[in-house]
Amino acid sequence: MLLSKRERVFKALELDGEPDKVPINSFGMEQTGTSFQAFQNSEEIKKYSSWVQPKSSRKKYFITEQRFWNVDVYFMDPFGERKMKVKRIPAPAEYPDCYLTPLDGAIYKMVKQVETGLPYSWYVGGYYTSPEILYTYWDRYGKPSELVNDKVNYSPQVWQNFVEAIEPYFYPMVRMMINPTECLLNGISLLRVSYYMRKNPKFIHDVMNEYTKANIEIIKRCAEAGVDIIFLGDDFGYKDNPIFSPKQFREFLLPYHKKMYDMCKKNGMLTVLHSCGKVDSVLPDLADAGLNCIQSLEASAGVDLAGLKNTLGDRLCFMGGLDSTGTHIFGRPQDVEINVKKCLKDAGYGGGYIIGPSHDILNMPWENILAMRTAIEKYRKYPLKF
Repeated sequence: MLLSKRERVFKALELDGEPDKVPINSFGMEQTGTSFQAFQNSEEIKKYSSWVQPKSSRKKYFITEQRFWNVDVYFMDPFGERKMKVKRIPAPAEYPDCYLTPLDGAIYKMVKQVETGLPYSWYVGGYYTSPEILYTYWDRYGKPSELVNDKVNYSPQVWQNFVEAIEPYFYPMVRMMINPTECLLNGISLLRVSYYMRKNPKFIHDVMNEYTKANIEIIKRCAEAGVDIIFLGDDFGYKDNPIFSPKQFREFLLPYHKKMYDMCKKNGMLTVLHSCGKVDSVLPDLADAGLNCIQSLEASAGVDLAGLKNTLGDRLCFMGGLDSTGTHIFGRPQDVEINVKKCLKDAGYGGGYIIGPSHDILNMPWENILAMRTAIEKYRKYPLKF
């Protein structure tokens, strides 16, 4: 029986056995990279070029790339980037030609992307290296929880009209504006965060609490609108290792994620978390905290997808896993096909798996992009056969 995209996605996220096909997710192609430039110059973009416009809305939502990938689930919503009043300001004088985001203290500079020469926002460092600096900026520009935009209309009608327009093509998730741990690290810097975890733990808790409060307020508003999947981002891993020790993770980070998951669960919403790097060791704690699905599963970081499926497959849905930063960039089309089959074999049995690249696609050869898409469609039907 052929399922709708919504039915297919929820069957996977709720660990409700095997659907008709393994659902697909893709972050898409980074627009400054060579992959997107190839897409723009291809016949494929003409074939799939399209947009939708919900009832009673002036806004058009372009879904060309989502149709190209034939995604079943994707983060797109009618509330958009306006969820928070985030602004850029000029960075302090010691960072010429840079800008700062007062929300988290991260400093960026516009540079040219190496492969294409297109403008790209490059992370330079963090400016909130002391509580005094952070609180001065938050007093001037507003704490994160004070920046939630009250002018956004979270009415059920807005959400229902959006879903009605977009659902034939994919089922939408609502993306949170703040990645708490990433904001902490981007603004304060890893070395200073580690220092304050030892010398001034209250400061770290204060900052994490502010980021979490802002997300929870948006989650509440999304719940009132009828949203049922929340997408969060928070990187916990390097290549080969988690960023923090188990003690640090459980003391400073996990409690705030649990608060967000609890609020979602209270309102009948499912949670998907994107986290790059080697995160295997933190996933049991995240599952205990109430997370429904983990996205990325970065092969080049050493994530053991088959092992995670074996140990946590009855508690977590897995999304991603394709080696889009390794094999799919440096390999041949036949290597890409082998990787697709491996991920489906490792995590697809019994359901609870949504296939896709681990992150957005930057400089993947065009022939490998087509090979990945073709292989997914070829092998994703249940019962899985290779």
